[in-house]
Amino acid sequence: MSFNRILVIKLKQPGDVLVSSPVLAALKEAWPQALVSYLVPQGTEEMITDHPLLDRVYVAERRGATWSRTFPFLRELRRARFDLVLELSGGDRGAFYARITGAKERLGFGYGGRAFWHSFCFTRLLPPPPLRMHLVEHNLEILRAMGIEPRTPRLQFFWKPEVETRVQELLASHSLSPKKFVVMHPGAGWRFKCWTPEGYARIIEVLQKTKNLKVVLTGSKAPHEQELVAAILQESRATPINLVGRLTLKELGALIAQALFFFGVDSAPMHLAAAVGTPAVALFGPSGDFNWGPWGEGHLVIKKDWDCLPCGQDGCEGSKVSRCLVELSPEEVLEKMEMWGFGHE
Repeated sequence: MSFNRILVIKLKQPGDVLVSSPVLAALKEAWPQALVSYLVPQGTEEMITDHPLLDRVYVAERRGATWSRTFPFLRELRRARFDLVLELSGGDRGAFYARITGAKERLGFGYGGRAFWHSFCFTRLLPPPPLRMHLVEHNLEILRAMGIEPRTPRLQFFWKPEVETRVQELLASHSLSPKKFVVMHPGAGWRFKCWTPEGYARIIEVLQKTKNLKVVLTGSKAPHEQELVAAILQESRATPINLVGRLTLKELGALIAQALFFFGVDSAPMHLAAAVGTPAVALFGPSGDFNWGPWGEGHLVIKKDWDCLPCGQDGCEGSKVSRCLVELSPEEVLEKMEMWGFGHE
């Protein structure tokens, strides 16, 4: 069977969208002539735009969009005349969009109580993949169900020349040479995934004073990330370069591509590091690295060896604070990094 117009739906967070990128390459491998589009939520589109294999990106507004804006969007999806839709999110909204397209083939995963509703939205409902499976493989399961076996799947992230120029100017303005600095991204979308200001401060001191590696701090404009970075700067006896809130996702990816390695937690920027081929040191707490670890070889995951992990909870007993991260000492982290070789400089 051959397809000419394919839509991939991924209505999740930025990291989820990026982790689904191997699906695009596998589709083009299977059907080189097909036009492949992506449907992603507003605010995540930078993770997939500029991909040379992608023909179009549809951006769904966040929940609460007015009907006057939603109806033309649904009509546009219908008029695109897709003949294959792959829904990777597992949610009701993505299922609804799939049904609206009217595509002859619509595939999605059947999750628990949603199965009855989803059976109306999809022409083929697949069993959920195993729990202990990386999200890259999870996404690719929908292709395997169609008889497609992806070859060497990898994350991919692209940006325009002007982004590269902007990053090169930033490097020059801070006297940074490629592979002579580390990008540290302390924050994450949720506080319970974050490490301690004291821990980050200690790593900065060791990298800059002992390893002679400059540290570039990055982060979003979210209040909790701004507070975390302020606390890190107050604790640290070394002064990193602070670019928090000053970079787009495209610029962040291009900057990480120039770094010796990335240091952070389970977050979208960690996946960016994997996508641009930069080794990542990733601290994991409640989330499972078997699902969300940096994809590919050469990365270092550091976590507590506790029986309760991964718990998938938003902090211990709903506290928004994860003891498995708070009690992870800088000494433990540095010991693992010494064994790893600090990016094999």
